[in-house]
Amino acid sequence: MSRPKPPHTVRYTVRLNRAQGERVAALKAQLNARSDNEVFDYLVTVGTNQRDDLEQLVYSLFGNLADSLARRFRSLETVSQLHLALTDSYIKYALTALPEVPQTLMAGARARATKIYEQVNITAAREFQRRRESDAYSAAELGLEEEQGHSAFSDAGD
Repeated sequence: MSRPKPPHTVRYTVRLNRAQGERVAALKAQLNARSDNEVFDYLVTVGTNQRDDLEQLVYSLFGNLADSLARRFRSLETVSQLHLALTDSYIKYALTALPEVPQTLMAGARARATKIYEQVNITAAREFQRRRESDAYSAAELGLEEEQGHSAFSDAGD
């Protein structure tokens, strides 16, 4: 009759082929382990620690990616706000520099202004398309490439 096992002990039966048995014996000698149980304890501990370390590494990489994306979006937002502020200032200046149009010439001035407005929009669209085709809007051309771990506008968006 077999003796009862203690309640805190779990028993496993492991079947190994000859090559696996030789590897366990070599590892036992290498670790100076007293028993096969110590070898299996070592393998289980190392295996779970490596899995936990890999999981932490993956979380860390995703966190770094999220931080980098947030920094880049803040940089783009800053550049967009700067562009909007410059455009607003220019338009306000241009409006103050224009002379008052006499009422008798208003209809002709509106027609010319509408034609000029359409030409400006067409020219802007063509320029945008030309720059897009020439890769002028790439991250490198816009100054958004990573430089020594930080984007070019990292201080502007923080």
